[in-house]
Amino acid sequence: MTGIIKRAGGAFVVVFLLIVGVTAVGGVVLDSNPTPEPVADDHWQLDTVTPDGVDEGGTINMESTESSNTVVVHLGQGAGSGLGGTTPLLPIETTDQPAEADIGTLGGTERGVSPLTSTLVENGHEVTFYRGNPTGEPLPSLLADADAFVTTNPGSLSATDIDTVASFAEAGGRTLIASDPGTAGALTELGSTAGIYGEAGYVYDMTNNDANYLSVLVESSGSSVLTNDVDEVVFRGAARVGAASGSEPLTTAETAQLSTTREAGTYGVAVRSGSVAAVGDSSFLAPENAYHADNNVLIGNLGDFLVTGENPDVSFGPAGGAGPPGGAPTPPSGPTDPSGPSTPTDPPANETSSG
Repeated sequence: MTGIIKRAGGAFVVVFLLIVGVTAVGGVVLDSNPTPEPVADDHWQLDTVTPDGVDEGGTINMESTESSNTVVVHLGQGAGSGLGGTTPLLPIETTDQPAEADIGTLGGTERGVSPLTSTLVENGHEVTFYRGNPTGEPLPSLLADADAFVTTNPGSLSATDIDTVASFAEAGGRTLIASDPGTAGALTELGSTAGIYGEAGYVYDMTNNDANYLSVLVESSGSSVLTNDVDEVVFRGAARVGAASGSEPLTTAETAQLSTTREAGTYGVAVRSGSVAAVGDSSFLAPENAYHADNNVLIGNLGDFLVTGENPDVSFGPAGGAGPPGGAPTPPSGPTDPSGPSTPTDPPANETSSG
């Protein structure tokens, strides 16, 4: 019995010593703070996955030295009804006298064209906004004294307004139509007198884009007043436009595709025919896009285009239709007798009426 107790006591001592030893060794190991092995991260190459964007910056300049012109800008129903429902005016000093530029409101649609309109005002021209409001001044009245017309929402023009703009353009009034995808029918109706038309769908490019396949990079396709000094612009949502005759100053790369057919090819996204120019995008006019690539140069060229045309010789009747050039009166549609209806008279004294 005594031997068993001694053996048990010896085993206890051995176990105790082992525990103390392990604890001591563990403490030494924990206190040593070994340096961890470096983790290999060669596979992280973020510079190869970050999309390349176009250059930003520059200024918007106009080369025209034309005297003051009046440009009517159509924005569509409800324009300018931002927070508060007001449209503040920013005074801009010109060489002659102070002018006013509409800077819009937070969320107001005037903001979407402010790079163009402010540039026009800074160069001594007058900008008037037309919103299609039935209680406001009608478009024929505005265009009767205008030199140029711009719309970024052709689909909201009434049939009367479309006839008015067509007559204005035929008389030589410079007209710019910015037509986004989804407004092909409206563009065709408005531009048909100049042979300009729109096509359904939108253009996208998986290769030549500004970090997004919908932000299509567009190239200058030749010498034109619209593309002077323009190499490349970016449209955030491009529609294909065409003309029966005239030029296509801006086209996509061959890698672009049309959403309705998925066919790759070079597509025209801007055309000019006579006094009318159409661009298949309006986003490039917005402040956040106006200084990407050569968008600023394009905007300056469009300003020159609007103010360097002929003075339109057109007048509009009270119903909005166009009258003859020079304001000549329109002849009545049928014969009239200025003396009014005839009345029976008594026969002369030396005549007798037949019985």
